[in-house]
This record gives sequence, C-alpha cells and structure tokens, in this order.
Amino acid sequence: MQATDFSGEGPVKAPAISVLGDSISTFEGCIAPGNRVYYQSPQTECTGVLSPAQTWWMQVIEALGGRLCANGSFSGSMVQGKAFPAGEAAGRAEQLRGEDGEEPDVVLFFIGINDYGWGTPEAQEAGRSEASPAVVAARAAGWSEGAGPLPDAGLVPEGVPGAAPADAAERFGAAYRAMLERVQAVAPGAQLWCITVPPGRETASAQSAFTYALRGVPFDDYNQAIRDAAAAAGARVADVAALGFDYDAVDGTHPTALGMQQFAAMVLHAMAAELENIPAAERRFAIPEPLPPLPPDAMRSQRLCDAPTCIGCPHARATGNPWLCVCDKPLSS
Repeated sequence: MQATDFSGEGPVKAPAISVLGDSISTFEGCIAPGNRVYYQSPQTECTGVLSPAQTWWMQVIEALGGRLCANGSFSGSMVQGKAFPAGEAAGRAEQLRGEDGEEPDVVLFFIGINDYGWGTPEAQEAGRSEASPAVVAARAAGWSEGAGPLPDAGLVPEGVPGAAPADAAERFGAAYRAMLERVQAVAPGAQLWCITVPPGRETASAQSAFTYALRGVPFDDYNQAIRDAAAAAGARVADVAALGFDYDAVDGTHPTALGMQQFAAMVLHAMAAELENIPAAERRFAIPEPLPPLPPDAMRSQRLCDAPTCIGCPHARATGNPWLCVCDKPLSS
C-alpha cells in the first residue's frame, strides 16, 4: 500500500505515523513482535506509564490527528551496528510498515541515547548488552542463559567499556544517515522527522544531574550529528534538545508518566517550529493549538561541570556496565 495522498484532491485521511526508537519508545503489545520491551511490568508500575496512551509517541500521534502505523522500537538498541537490531542495519526499516505493507506517511525517529551511553557498538558487545546484535542473534538461534555461556566465537572480548574514541559522534552521524536512507528505501513516500535527544532528570531531583561527557565525547556532538544527518538526507528535525529542558525519568533516562507528558509537549513545540519552514502543500499534519505547556522553569537544563570526561569521576553514578547518565555532584560545588 502507498502513503496517503496529501495533494489536496479528495479527502485526506489521518496520517499513518510510524516510530523508530529504543526503550523509551517501547510499550508491551505495541511494538514489532520479538523486539525487546522496556515498558512492561514491573517498569510500567515504577514509571507510572500504564497504558500506550501515556507514551510520548502516542500523545504526539493523537495530537497530530494521526494514527499509529507501526512501532519498530527495540529496547537498548543503538543506531550503529553491523546487524539487527542496530538502526542502520537491515531489518529495522522494514518494521515501520503497517498491516498489509502499508507505508507510513510520517516516521518519528527518537534514538541515540544508547550510542552516547556505550560509545561504540564494540563497547555494547563487550558489555554483553541484551540489545547487542551478537546476543540478539544468539537468542534467535536458541541460546539462553540456561544453555551455558554465550557462544563467543568472533565476539569482542567481554569487558567494561571505557572512554569512547574521539570520532564516536562522527561514526554515530554516519550510521544515523545510513538508517535514514534505509527507511527512505522502504518507505519512499514518508516524511522523516528526527528528534534530538534531551537530558533526563531523576524523579524528584531538584536540579539537573545529566552527564554531558559520559565517555569523553560531548553529548551535544551527538545531537549535532542528528541535525547534520537529517539535513543530508532531506529529513526534518524536531530539535527538542535546543529547547533546553530536562524531562522526569526514573533513572535519568526512562521517562515517568510525567516525563512522557513533558517530552511529548517538547516534541510538539519543536515540530511546530520546524513546520514553519515547510510549505503548506508539503505538510502531512497540523499542529494543535494551543500547544501543551512546556515543562516549568525548574526543569531547565543546567550543566553541572565542564570536565572533559565522566570516566573516573567520583560524581558519576555509573560509566561501566550498566551505564547511567546521572551525575551526583552537588550543584553548588
């Protein structure tokens, strides 16, 4: 099936919107079969995100007057990687088509925090992440913990990742561009929207506590890589990071119900700003008026320090396996 005709001739249906993301964009029963899910019990209870309607992506889709075409998100996935579930690899783009092969009118991309968190796909494999292509492939072949150690033939030696290479963000940007090109090949009529990654903030924290140099490569470089990849591919950018707000998250990354609401509002504001640059004839949806309110000023992002890396810093919550984007440095110190 082809995408909806937005030429203005005849009635326009609700746009079919697909989502490609990581754990933040999953919900049990709503994503491609076999993909790893974060938002399921007990995470649903501890985050308060108890239904698909509370997810950021469903709030955005409903606000745009759209309908979900398909959600190809995979918990823990990176953009970079040689095999599924990496965003740049074969398999993810195909998951964005709906029933009977329906092509989406719009694709929302919100992915990249795992690339920042691990630094490289080699580090993800060394950490034996459940979303590492090697681990995913072993499970697909029938391996489980009960069957003994993970078959390690050809794998990166198991270990704790350290600093990212200097070109990590550049490598991420190239992979992001490749991901967009794969989706364009599968859904050539779709309008692609790339969402930059904002900082999360632990629930009930009175201050920003995000690690902006977790493995020595600036977080901002990853968002610039998203902007550059989108421009090169002719995609649109919803520059949420540029708004300058944190969102509420249980662990500094995964949104609570409040965080989902905050993030959805930020996405809509960022899309509204970008929509001003799109001719009316090329638009696939209308932004609702009034827009939902942005987070309060107390949620403004604030960098705690300018250290070049969080590796070895006593204030960094965790930089190994697992990693956390949380800094425990007091704001006043």
